[in-house]
Amino acid sequence: MASSLWTRANTENVVLADCTGTENVGDLASEVAYFTGSPDNSPDDISVVTTGSHQSWANRTTSALFTDTGVTFTAVLREHGDAGDYAGTGNNGYGNFTCWQMASTYLYTHNSRNCFVVYDCNHLGAPAPLPSASASSSTTPTATTSSSATASSTPAASSGLSVGAIVGLSVGVAIGVLILAGIAGLLVWRHRRSNKQAKAAAALKEKGPESGPLEMPKPSNPIWQGPGARELETPQVYHELPNDYRPVEAHSEAIRGELDGTPTRVELHSYDLPPRYENENENETGVSPGAYGNFKGPI
Repeated sequence: MASSLWTRANTENVVLADCTGTENVGDLASEVAYFTGSPDNSPDDISVVTTGSHQSWANRTTSALFTDTGVTFTAVLREHGDAGDYAGTGNNGYGNFTCWQMASTYLYTHNSRNCFVVYDCNHLGAPAPLPSASASSSTTPTATTSSSATASSTPAASSGLSVGAIVGLSVGVAIGVLILAGIAGLLVWRHRRSNKQAKAAAALKEKGPESGPLEMPKPSNPIWQGPGARELETPQVYHELPNDYRPVEAHSEAIRGELDGTPTRVELHSYDLPPRYENENENETGVSPGAYGNFKGPI
């Protein structure tokens, strides 16, 4: 490192970097590196800001003392943005710097730590170009190893389900449980109904004819249709005539008969005659038997 002040030029750059141990990824530090020209893998001066952790650069003011020159660089940065965004201002006592947000890119190795650019402060209107990967090929594999070690833990962290997936899965499981519960309840209800019907049929079969005559239902109105032919419901039950006697029409052959053609004249008596048995003897009654004519009269 140089022990005296360099001539200041518009090409100078101050890089704010986060560093990670090459052998132990838990060995962390943050540094401010000074370059007289464009940033490369060989800083002209370095000031260590923190060890054991990375510095929180955004939304704060950070000061770094370069012990070889006694110069203090102060950076006033705003919130973290995207690569290439304006990030804030800086000053080293000799002039103002404009600071730019940078993509985390490996730049140099210091104290067995790989250092990655976070911010670049310069006198230009844009971030300074960084060296190509070939310029740092000798140190890149170590950085790649640490990056791969970090990436290897990323799938495990991102393997969990999102909140939306968890909610959807919970709702699906709840709906499935409700459907299964409904089907089970329907099967139980049908089983119980079948058992009740079977018991009722068995009880009716056990009664049979030995249980006595079945009671006929009482009519709700006087006229009803029961066994047999009935009319109005009264204390007495009327039946039709037995069907053994069937009506028969008269003989269709005409039979004609005439009265006796012998003329017989009979006169009516002018008086009442006593019964014949009382006048058997004319001598006793004085009535002639011929007086009765052909008709015997009452006996």
